[in-house]
Amino acid sequence: MRKSLILEAAVSLMVGGMLIGAADAGSRADRPDRGELTANQIVAQSDARTARMKADLRLTAEQEKNWSGFESTMGEIGKKRADRDISLRAKRADQKDSGDFIENMRNDAVSLSARSDDEKKLADAAQPLYGSLDARQKERFSRELMSADSERAHN
Repeated sequence: MRKSLILEAAVSLMVGGMLIGAADAGSRADRPDRGELTANQIVAQSDARTARMKADLRLTAEQEKNWSGFESTMGEIGKKRADRDISLRAKRADQKDSGDFIENMRNDAVSLSARSDDEKKLADAAQPLYGSLDARQKERFSRELMSADSERAHN
């Protein structure tokens, strides 16, 4: 219980720090659009979401053994997502004036394909952990993962 509270407090501090960092970064002149996150902010959000998920699940010692593979994959996917988002943002800014609809379709197809590959990797990494969870944990895990997936799909 105490360990869980400490972890939750640490996650809260991380999220608070990200919000302050986002506000600070948003005020800098080197960012053209204040609503756009940097790659580091995207990764930090993903890592914080993963830490919140772990704290919420309250894993047993046996379940913890299956967590590291899932956590590692979540981290890799978060980094790839950040890189894709930044790259796609730059491509769209370059094409904004050209209005090249077909090129935008191609870029979207590449992005969807990469997200599809990531989804399969995540499912493979989550399977051992998911199999070790009880019914309550499975429900929470599924809800959090679907919420994270929905957010990734909209970005």
